[in-house]
Amino acid sequence: MRGIWIAVIGVFCLISAVACTSAPLVTFPEGPADAVTSEPADVIGPLHMRGRDLVDATGRVVLIHGTNVVNKSEPFLAPLENGWLGPQDFAEFQADGFNGIRLGVWAAKLMPAPGVIDTDYLAEVAQVIDTLTAQNLWVLLDFHQDVFWGMPSWATTAEAAALSPTAPKEIEAAIGWAANYLSPRSLRQWNDWWAQVPVSEGRSAIDLYGDGVAALANEVKDETNVIGIDLINEPFPGDKFFECVTSCGGRYRQAEAMYTSLTARVNQAAPGLAVWWAPFNIGEPFPDTPAPGANIGYTFHAYCYDTDGGEPVQPDPAPSALCDAVFGSVFSDAHSVSTRWNSPTLLGEFGASQSPLNVTRTTQLADEYLFSWMHWHHPGTWPEVVRTQLVRAYAQATAGHPISQHFDTATGVFNFRYQPDETVLAPTSIVLPAVHYPDGYSATVTGGTVTSEANSGRLTVEPLPGAAEVRVHVQRSAPEA
Repeated sequence: MRGIWIAVIGVFCLISAVACTSAPLVTFPEGPADAVTSEPADVIGPLHMRGRDLVDATGRVVLIHGTNVVNKSEPFLAPLENGWLGPQDFAEFQADGFNGIRLGVWAAKLMPAPGVIDTDYLAEVAQVIDTLTAQNLWVLLDFHQDVFWGMPSWATTAEAAALSPTAPKEIEAAIGWAANYLSPRSLRQWNDWWAQVPVSEGRSAIDLYGDGVAALANEVKDETNVIGIDLINEPFPGDKFFECVTSCGGRYRQAEAMYTSLTARVNQAAPGLAVWWAPFNIGEPFPDTPAPGANIGYTFHAYCYDTDGGEPVQPDPAPSALCDAVFGSVFSDAHSVSTRWNSPTLLGEFGASQSPLNVTRTTQLADEYLFSWMHWHHPGTWPEVVRTQLVRAYAQATAGHPISQHFDTATGVFNFRYQPDETVLAPTSIVLPAVHYPDGYSATVTGGTVTSEANSGRLTVEPLPGAAEVRVHVQRSAPEA
Protein backbone atom coordinates (compact mmCIF):
# COMPACT_ATOMS: atom_id res chain seq x y z
CA MET A 1 0.00 0.00 0.00
CA ARG A 2 2.79 2.46 0.90
CA GLY A 3 4.58 1.82 -2.42
CA ILE A 4 1.38 2.35 -4.40
CA TRP A 5 0.71 5.63 -2.61
CA ILE A 6 4.23 6.88 -3.30
CA ALA A 7 3.89 5.99 -6.98
CA VAL A 8 0.57 7.83 -7.17
CA ILE A 9 2.20 10.96 -5.74
CA GLY A 10 5.03 10.76 -8.28
CA VAL A 11 2.68 10.32 -11.24
CA PHE A 12 0.45 13.17 -10.07
CA CYS A 13 3.43 15.51 -9.84
CA LEU A 14 4.62 14.51 -13.30
CA ILE A 15 1.21 15.51 -14.64
CA SER A 16 0.89 18.70 -12.63
CA ALA A 17 4.25 20.15 -11.61
CA VAL A 18 2.44 23.20 -10.25
CA ALA A 19 0.96 21.10 -7.45
CA CYS A 20 4.31 19.83 -6.20
CA THR A 21 7.31 21.98 -5.43
CA SER A 22 10.83 21.16 -4.30
CA ALA A 23 12.72 22.93 -1.57
CA PRO A 24 14.74 25.88 -2.93
CA LEU A 25 18.51 25.58 -3.09
CA VAL A 26 20.35 27.14 -0.18
CA THR A 27 23.89 28.54 -0.16
CA PHE A 28 25.83 29.93 2.75
CA PRO A 29 25.36 33.65 3.45
CA GLU A 30 28.10 35.97 2.26
CA GLY A 31 30.76 37.00 4.71
CA PRO A 32 34.12 35.92 6.13
CA ALA A 33 32.51 33.45 8.57
CA ASP A 34 34.91 34.43 11.33
CA ALA A 35 32.53 36.25 13.67
CA VAL A 36 31.56 33.03 15.46
CA THR A 37 34.33 31.20 17.29
CA SER A 38 35.11 27.52 16.81
CA GLU A 39 34.78 25.77 20.16
CA PRO A 40 35.81 22.23 21.09
CA ALA A 41 33.11 19.69 21.86
CA ASP A 42 31.97 19.70 25.47
CA VAL A 43 30.13 16.36 25.61
CA ILE A 44 31.58 14.19 28.37
CA GLY A 45 31.85 10.47 27.74
CA PRO A 46 31.29 7.68 27.79
CA LEU A 47 27.82 7.75 26.25
CA HIS A 48 25.21 5.23 27.31
CA MET A 49 21.67 4.33 26.28
CA ARG A 50 18.80 5.45 28.50
CA GLY A 51 15.45 4.62 27.02
CA ARG A 52 15.28 6.28 23.61
CA ASP A 53 18.21 8.60 24.32
CA LEU A 54 21.99 8.60 24.16
CA VAL A 55 23.18 10.21 27.37
CA ASP A 56 26.60 11.54 28.37
CA ALA A 57 28.36 11.21 31.72
CA THR A 58 26.66 14.37 33.04
CA GLY A 59 23.19 13.08 32.20
CA ARG A 60 22.64 15.24 29.12
CA VAL A 61 20.78 13.88 26.09
CA VAL A 62 23.24 13.83 23.17
CA LEU A 63 22.63 14.09 19.43
CA ILE A 64 25.27 12.99 16.94
CA HIS A 65 25.81 14.55 13.51
CA GLY A 66 28.56 12.74 11.66
CA THR A 67 29.81 11.02 8.54
CA ASN A 68 30.57 7.52 7.31
CA VAL A 69 34.22 6.61 6.78
CA VAL A 70 34.20 3.22 5.05
CA ASN A 71 37.13 2.02 2.96
CA LYS A 72 36.11 -0.88 0.68
CA SER A 73 39.62 -1.63 -0.57
CA GLU A 74 43.02 -2.32 0.98
CA PRO A 75 43.74 -1.69 3.80
CA PHE A 76 39.95 -1.94 4.42
CA LEU A 77 40.20 0.76 7.05
CA ALA A 78 40.25 4.51 6.61
CA PRO A 79 43.81 5.84 6.81
CA LEU A 80 43.78 9.00 8.91
CA GLU A 81 45.36 11.36 6.44
CA ASN A 82 44.18 14.02 4.02
CA GLY A 83 41.94 12.38 1.48
CA TRP A 84 40.16 10.41 4.19
CA LEU A 85 40.50 12.19 7.49
CA GLY A 86 43.30 14.52 8.42
CA PRO A 87 44.10 17.64 10.45
CA GLN A 88 42.14 19.96 8.15
CA ASP A 89 39.11 17.68 8.30
CA PHE A 90 39.20 17.57 12.09
CA ALA A 91 39.41 21.36 12.31
CA GLU A 92 36.39 21.68 10.00
CA PHE A 93 34.48 19.06 11.96
CA GLN A 94 34.93 21.11 15.13
CA ALA A 95 33.89 24.36 13.45
CA ASP A 96 30.86 22.74 11.80
CA GLY A 97 29.74 20.81 14.86
CA PHE A 98 30.24 17.28 13.55
CA ASN A 99 30.87 14.86 16.36
CA GLY A 100 30.52 11.33 14.96
CA ILE A 101 32.14 8.78 12.65
CA ARG A 102 30.61 5.54 11.41
CA LEU A 103 33.82 3.61 10.88
CA GLY A 104 33.75 0.69 8.47
CA VAL A 105 35.20 -2.63 9.63
CA TRP A 106 35.72 -5.29 6.95
CA ALA A 107 34.68 -8.78 8.05
CA ALA A 108 36.70 -10.43 5.26
CA LYS A 109 39.85 -8.74 6.54
CA LEU A 110 39.11 -9.41 10.20
CA MET A 111 38.24 -13.10 9.65
CA PRO A 112 40.45 -14.42 6.81
CA ALA A 113 39.62 -18.04 7.60
CA PRO A 114 36.94 -19.77 9.68
CA GLY A 115 37.78 -19.34 13.37
CA VAL A 116 40.83 -17.14 12.58
CA ILE A 117 41.06 -13.49 13.72
CA ASP A 118 43.56 -11.04 12.21
CA THR A 119 44.84 -9.44 15.42
CA ASP A 120 46.99 -6.96 13.51
CA TYR A 121 43.90 -5.61 11.80
CA LEU A 122 42.15 -5.35 15.17
CA ALA A 123 45.07 -3.33 16.50
CA GLU A 124 44.85 -0.99 13.50
CA VAL A 125 41.14 -0.46 14.14
CA ALA A 126 41.89 0.39 17.76
CA GLN A 127 44.58 2.87 16.70
CA VAL A 128 42.14 4.68 14.40
CA ILE A 129 39.57 4.81 17.21
CA ASP A 130 42.16 6.34 19.54
CA THR A 131 42.90 9.06 17.00
CA LEU A 132 39.21 9.82 16.54
CA THR A 133 38.70 9.86 20.30
CA ALA A 134 41.46 12.46 20.65
CA GLN A 135 39.42 14.63 18.26
CA ASN A 136 36.30 14.37 20.47
CA LEU A 137 34.51 12.19 17.91
CA TRP A 138 32.07 9.41 18.81
CA VAL A 139 32.64 6.18 16.87
CA LEU A 140 30.07 3.70 15.64
CA LEU A 141 31.78 0.56 14.34
CA ASP A 142 30.10 -0.71 11.18
CA PHE A 143 30.49 -4.28 9.94
CA HIS A 144 30.10 -3.30 6.31
CA GLN A 145 29.05 -5.33 3.29
CA ASP A 146 27.41 -4.64 -0.07
CA VAL A 147 25.93 -7.54 -2.08
CA PHE A 148 27.95 -9.85 0.19
CA TRP A 149 31.14 -7.99 -0.84
CA GLY A 150 32.93 -7.54 2.46
CA MET A 151 31.84 -10.88 3.83
CA PRO A 152 34.58 -13.52 4.15
CA SER A 153 34.86 -15.80 1.12
CA TRP A 154 34.26 -18.82 3.36
CA ALA A 155 30.77 -17.44 4.16
CA THR A 156 29.69 -18.32 0.61
CA THR A 157 28.82 -21.97 0.07
CA ALA A 158 30.18 -23.78 -2.97
CA GLU A 159 26.66 -24.00 -4.38
CA ALA A 160 26.23 -20.22 -4.18
CA ALA A 161 29.71 -19.52 -5.57
CA ALA A 162 28.85 -21.51 -8.71
CA LEU A 163 25.97 -19.17 -9.58
CA SER A 164 26.05 -15.95 -11.60
CA PRO A 165 26.77 -12.73 -9.66
CA THR A 166 24.98 -10.62 -12.28
CA ALA A 167 21.39 -9.44 -12.03
CA PRO A 168 19.05 -9.33 -15.03
CA LYS A 169 20.04 -6.39 -17.22
CA GLU A 170 16.56 -4.89 -17.07
CA ILE A 171 16.73 -4.60 -13.29
CA GLU A 172 20.30 -3.26 -13.34
CA ALA A 173 19.29 -0.58 -15.85
CA ALA A 174 16.52 0.52 -13.50
CA ILE A 175 18.33 0.63 -10.14
CA GLY A 176 22.08 0.36 -10.82
CA TRP A 177 24.61 -1.72 -8.88
CA ALA A 178 22.15 -2.58 -6.11
CA ALA A 179 20.35 -4.79 -8.64
CA ASN A 180 23.08 -7.36 -8.04
CA TYR A 181 21.38 -8.17 -4.72
CA LEU A 182 18.89 -9.97 -6.98
CA SER A 183 21.52 -11.99 -8.83
CA PRO A 184 21.33 -15.79 -8.52
CA ARG A 185 24.51 -15.84 -6.43
CA SER A 186 23.41 -13.12 -4.03
CA LEU A 187 19.98 -14.66 -3.50
CA ARG A 188 21.58 -18.03 -2.69
CA GLN A 189 24.23 -16.44 -0.45
CA TRP A 190 21.58 -14.73 1.66
CA ASN A 191 19.28 -17.75 1.68
CA ASP A 192 22.16 -19.90 2.94
CA TRP A 193 23.06 -17.22 5.48
CA TRP A 194 19.56 -17.07 7.00
CA ALA A 195 19.13 -20.85 6.89
CA GLN A 196 22.45 -21.11 8.79
CA VAL A 197 23.81 -23.69 6.37
CA PRO A 198 27.09 -25.13 7.78
CA VAL A 199 30.19 -23.78 6.01
CA SER A 200 33.03 -25.13 8.18
CA GLU A 201 33.18 -28.01 10.65
CA GLY A 202 29.43 -27.93 11.15
CA ARG A 203 29.32 -24.23 11.98
CA SER A 204 27.20 -21.73 10.06
CA ALA A 205 28.47 -18.46 8.60
CA ILE A 206 26.49 -16.51 11.21
CA ASP A 207 28.06 -18.51 14.03
CA LEU A 208 31.58 -17.99 12.67
CA TYR A 209 30.84 -14.32 11.96
CA GLY A 210 30.08 -14.04 15.67
CA ASP A 211 33.72 -14.89 16.41
CA GLY A 212 34.78 -11.67 14.66
CA VAL A 213 32.04 -9.62 16.32
CA ALA A 214 33.14 -10.89 19.73
CA ALA A 215 36.82 -10.23 18.96
CA LEU A 216 36.08 -6.64 17.93
CA ALA A 217 33.94 -6.10 21.03
CA ASN A 218 36.73 -7.37 23.25
CA GLU A 219 39.26 -5.12 21.50
CA VAL A 220 37.21 -1.94 22.02
CA LYS A 221 35.56 -2.65 25.37
CA ASP A 222 37.64 0.06 27.08
CA GLU A 223 37.35 2.65 24.30
CA THR A 224 35.37 5.48 25.87
CA ASN A 225 34.20 7.04 22.59
CA VAL A 226 32.84 3.90 20.95
CA ILE A 227 29.04 4.11 20.96
CA GLY A 228 28.57 0.53 19.85
CA ILE A 229 28.76 -1.94 16.98
CA ASP A 230 26.47 -1.86 13.95
CA LEU A 231 26.29 -5.64 13.65
CA ILE A 232 25.75 -5.86 9.88
CA ASN A 233 25.29 -3.25 7.20
CA GLU A 234 22.09 -3.53 5.12
CA PRO A 235 21.15 -7.17 5.62
CA PHE A 236 19.19 -8.54 2.67
CA PRO A 237 16.21 -10.95 2.83
CA GLY A 238 17.36 -13.08 -0.15
CA ASP A 239 14.61 -14.66 -2.20
CA LYS A 240 12.02 -13.24 0.23
CA PHE A 241 12.71 -9.78 -1.20
CA PHE A 242 9.45 -9.40 -3.12
CA GLU A 243 7.48 -11.03 -0.32
CA CYS A 244 8.95 -8.47 2.07
CA VAL A 245 7.22 -5.64 0.20
CA THR A 246 4.05 -6.63 2.03
CA SER A 247 5.11 -9.00 4.81
CA CYS A 248 8.52 -10.16 5.96
CA GLY A 249 7.73 -11.69 9.33
CA GLY A 250 9.30 -15.09 8.66
CA ARG A 251 12.61 -13.69 7.49
CA TYR A 252 12.62 -11.17 10.33
CA ARG A 253 12.30 -14.01 12.82
CA GLN A 254 15.51 -15.40 11.34
CA ALA A 255 17.10 -11.93 11.51
CA GLU A 256 16.01 -11.57 15.12
CA ALA A 257 17.65 -14.90 15.92
CA MET A 258 20.87 -13.72 14.25
CA TYR A 259 20.90 -10.40 16.09
CA THR A 260 20.11 -12.06 19.41
CA SER A 261 23.00 -14.50 18.92
CA LEU A 262 25.48 -11.79 17.94
CA THR A 263 24.33 -9.50 20.76
CA ALA A 264 24.97 -12.29 23.24
CA ARG A 265 28.51 -12.64 21.90
CA VAL A 266 29.08 -8.90 22.42
CA ASN A 267 27.60 -9.00 25.91
CA GLN A 268 29.93 -11.85 26.85
CA ALA A 269 33.03 -10.17 25.44
CA ALA A 270 32.27 -6.58 26.49
CA PRO A 271 29.46 -6.22 29.02
CA GLY A 272 27.75 -2.86 28.62
CA LEU A 273 28.91 -2.24 25.03
CA ALA A 274 25.95 -1.19 22.89
CA VAL A 275 24.93 -2.88 19.65
CA TRP A 276 22.74 -1.58 16.83
CA TRP A 277 20.25 -3.64 14.85
CA ALA A 278 19.50 -2.71 11.22
CA PRO A 279 16.36 -3.69 9.28
CA PHE A 280 15.98 -4.89 5.72
CA ASN A 281 15.80 -1.92 3.37
CA ILE A 282 12.34 -2.88 2.18
CA GLY A 283 8.97 -3.28 3.85
CA GLU A 284 7.96 -2.74 7.44
CA PRO A 285 10.97 -3.01 9.80
CA PHE A 286 10.93 -5.64 12.59
CA PRO A 287 7.13 -5.99 12.44
CA ASP A 288 6.71 -8.55 15.24
CA THR A 289 9.97 -8.16 17.14
CA PRO A 290 9.44 -7.30 20.82
CA ALA A 291 11.75 -4.96 22.70
CA PRO A 292 15.11 -6.76 22.43
CA GLY A 293 16.61 -5.52 25.72
CA ALA A 294 19.12 -3.07 27.13
CA ASN A 295 21.98 -1.49 25.17
CA ILE A 296 20.38 -2.18 21.80
CA GLY A 297 19.74 0.68 19.38
CA TYR A 298 17.90 0.84 16.08
CA THR A 299 19.81 2.07 13.03
CA PHE A 300 18.31 2.63 9.59
CA HIS A 301 19.21 4.08 6.17
CA ALA A 302 17.28 6.53 3.98
CA TYR A 303 17.94 6.70 0.23
CA CYS A 304 15.67 7.70 -2.59
CA TYR A 305 16.95 9.27 -5.82
CA ASP A 306 20.19 9.89 -7.73
CA THR A 307 22.19 7.77 -5.29
CA ASP A 308 25.89 7.66 -6.27
CA GLY A 309 25.22 10.41 -8.80
CA GLY A 310 23.05 13.47 -9.15
CA GLU A 311 23.84 17.10 -9.76
CA PRO A 312 23.95 20.08 -7.35
CA VAL A 313 20.91 21.65 -9.00
CA GLN A 314 17.29 22.32 -8.14
CA PRO A 315 15.47 18.93 -8.08
CA ASP A 316 12.38 18.54 -10.23
CA PRO A 317 9.02 18.58 -8.42
CA ALA A 318 8.10 14.94 -9.18
CA PRO A 319 11.16 13.24 -7.59
CA SER A 320 11.02 15.76 -4.75
CA ALA A 321 7.47 14.71 -3.92
CA LEU A 322 8.36 11.04 -4.35
CA CYS A 323 11.30 11.34 -1.96
CA ASP A 324 9.30 13.34 0.56
CA ALA A 325 6.89 10.41 0.70
CA VAL A 326 9.69 7.83 0.90
CA PHE A 327 11.58 9.66 3.64
CA GLY A 328 8.42 10.42 5.59
CA SER A 329 7.54 6.73 5.59
CA VAL A 330 11.04 5.57 6.56
CA PHE A 331 11.31 8.04 9.45
CA SER A 332 7.81 7.23 10.67
CA ASP A 333 8.70 3.53 10.69
CA ALA A 334 11.93 4.24 12.58
CA HIS A 335 10.04 6.26 15.16
CA SER A 336 7.57 3.40 15.57
CA VAL A 337 10.33 0.84 16.18
CA SER A 338 12.18 3.17 18.55
CA THR A 339 9.01 3.78 20.56
CA ARG A 340 8.08 0.10 20.68
CA TRP A 341 11.59 -0.92 21.72
CA ASN A 342 12.21 2.14 23.91
CA SER A 343 15.63 2.34 22.22
CA PRO A 344 17.75 5.10 20.67
CA THR A 345 17.55 5.61 16.92
CA LEU A 346 20.36 6.56 14.57
CA LEU A 347 20.15 7.28 10.84
CA GLY A 348 23.26 5.38 9.79
CA GLU A 349 23.38 6.34 6.11
CA PHE A 350 21.75 8.85 3.79
CA GLY A 351 22.76 11.21 1.01
CA ALA A 352 25.42 9.62 -1.22
CA SER A 353 24.50 12.09 -3.95
CA GLN A 354 25.53 15.45 -5.35
CA SER A 355 21.86 16.41 -5.27
CA PRO A 356 20.44 18.23 -2.25
CA LEU A 357 17.24 16.23 -2.64
CA ASN A 358 18.63 13.39 -0.52
CA VAL A 359 19.69 15.59 2.40
CA THR A 360 17.21 18.47 2.64
CA ARG A 361 14.19 16.51 3.83
CA THR A 362 16.17 13.88 5.73
CA THR A 363 17.94 16.45 7.92
CA GLN A 364 14.65 18.25 8.55
CA LEU A 365 13.03 14.98 9.61
CA ALA A 366 16.01 14.08 11.80
CA ASP A 367 15.53 17.40 13.60
CA GLU A 368 11.79 16.79 13.87
CA TYR A 369 12.23 13.31 15.35
CA LEU A 370 15.38 14.27 17.29
CA PHE A 371 17.39 11.46 15.66
CA SER A 372 21.17 11.28 15.45
CA TRP A 373 22.67 10.73 11.98
CA MET A 374 25.73 9.79 9.94
CA HIS A 375 25.88 11.09 6.36
CA TRP A 376 27.49 9.15 3.52
CA HIS A 377 30.36 10.02 2.79
CA HIS A 378 33.45 12.17 3.38
CA PRO A 379 32.60 15.90 3.56
CA GLY A 380 35.28 16.87 1.05
CA THR A 381 32.94 15.63 -1.69
CA TRP A 382 29.90 17.67 -0.71
CA PRO A 383 28.82 20.54 -3.00
CA GLU A 384 27.72 23.71 -1.21
CA VAL A 385 23.98 23.10 -1.70
CA VAL A 386 24.40 19.77 0.11
CA ARG A 387 26.78 21.05 2.77
CA THR A 388 24.40 23.87 3.76
CA GLN A 389 21.87 21.23 4.82
CA LEU A 390 24.38 19.09 6.72
CA VAL A 391 26.21 21.86 8.56
CA ARG A 392 23.41 23.01 10.82
CA ALA A 393 22.59 24.41 14.22
CA TYR A 394 21.42 21.76 16.66
CA ALA A 395 21.23 20.96 20.36
CA GLN A 396 24.17 18.62 20.80
CA ALA A 397 23.76 18.08 24.55
CA THR A 398 20.51 18.84 26.39
CA ALA A 399 20.34 19.11 30.18
CA GLY A 400 16.86 17.68 30.29
CA HIS A 401 14.27 16.39 27.86
CA PRO A 402 14.38 17.81 24.30
CA ILE A 403 10.92 18.70 23.01
CA SER A 404 11.54 20.14 19.55
CA GLN A 405 14.15 21.79 17.38
CA HIS A 406 13.99 23.47 14.00
CA PHE A 407 16.72 25.04 11.89
CA ASP A 408 16.03 27.14 8.80
CA THR A 409 19.11 26.77 6.61
CA ALA A 410 18.05 29.73 4.45
CA THR A 411 17.66 32.29 7.25
CA GLY A 412 19.77 30.80 10.04
CA VAL A 413 16.86 30.94 12.48
CA PHE A 414 17.08 28.19 15.09
CA ASN A 415 14.38 27.35 17.63
CA PHE A 416 14.73 24.80 20.42
CA ARG A 417 12.53 23.77 23.34
CA TYR A 418 13.37 21.49 26.23
CA GLN A 419 12.24 20.55 29.71
CA PRO A 420 15.16 21.11 32.09
CA ASP A 421 16.34 18.49 34.55
CA GLU A 422 17.59 20.13 37.75
CA THR A 423 19.69 17.06 38.59
CA VAL A 424 21.90 17.68 35.54
CA LEU A 425 24.56 20.20 36.47
CA ALA A 426 26.15 20.71 33.03
CA PRO A 427 24.60 23.32 30.70
CA THR A 428 22.66 22.64 27.55
CA SER A 429 25.09 22.98 24.64
CA ILE A 430 23.93 24.12 21.18
CA VAL A 431 26.13 24.03 18.06
CA LEU A 432 26.04 27.23 15.98
CA PRO A 433 28.34 26.84 12.95
CA ALA A 434 30.19 29.98 11.87
CA VAL A 435 29.40 29.49 8.16
CA HIS A 436 25.72 30.11 8.87
CA TYR A 437 26.39 33.25 10.94
CA PRO A 438 29.05 35.33 9.10
CA ASP A 439 28.21 38.45 11.15
CA GLY A 440 27.44 36.66 14.38
CA TYR A 441 24.11 35.86 15.96
CA SER A 442 21.72 36.97 18.69
CA ALA A 443 20.12 34.53 21.12
CA THR A 444 16.92 34.97 23.12
CA VAL A 445 16.16 32.51 25.90
CA THR A 446 12.87 32.16 27.76
CA GLY A 447 13.03 30.24 31.03
CA GLY A 448 16.81 30.26 31.07
CA THR A 449 19.95 32.28 30.58
CA VAL A 450 22.91 32.20 28.20
CA THR A 451 26.19 31.29 29.91
CA SER A 452 28.53 31.28 26.89
CA GLU A 453 30.48 34.18 25.45
CA ALA A 454 28.95 36.31 22.71
CA ASN A 455 29.13 34.61 19.30
CA SER A 456 30.49 31.38 20.69
CA GLY A 457 30.27 28.40 18.36
CA ARG A 458 28.66 26.59 21.28
CA LEU A 459 25.79 28.43 22.86
CA THR A 460 25.38 27.19 26.42
CA VAL A 461 22.16 27.69 28.33
CA GLU A 462 21.15 27.10 31.95
CA PRO A 463 17.55 27.12 33.18
CA LEU A 464 16.13 29.66 35.60
CA PRO A 465 15.14 28.21 39.00
CA GLY A 466 11.79 26.49 38.79
CA ALA A 467 11.49 26.80 34.99
CA ALA A 468 9.28 24.06 33.54
CA GLU A 469 10.43 24.72 29.99
CA VAL A 470 13.27 26.55 28.27
CA ARG A 471 12.92 28.07 24.81
CA VAL A 472 15.89 29.19 22.73
CA HIS A 473 15.64 31.41 19.65
CA VAL A 474 18.72 32.22 17.55
CA GLN A 475 18.93 34.47 14.50
CA ARG A 476 21.66 35.93 12.34
CA SER A 477 23.06 39.34 13.15
CA ALA A 478 22.75 41.87 10.36
CA PRO A 479 25.96 42.91 8.63
CA GLU A 480 27.39 46.22 9.77
CA ALA A 481 26.58 49.17 7.54
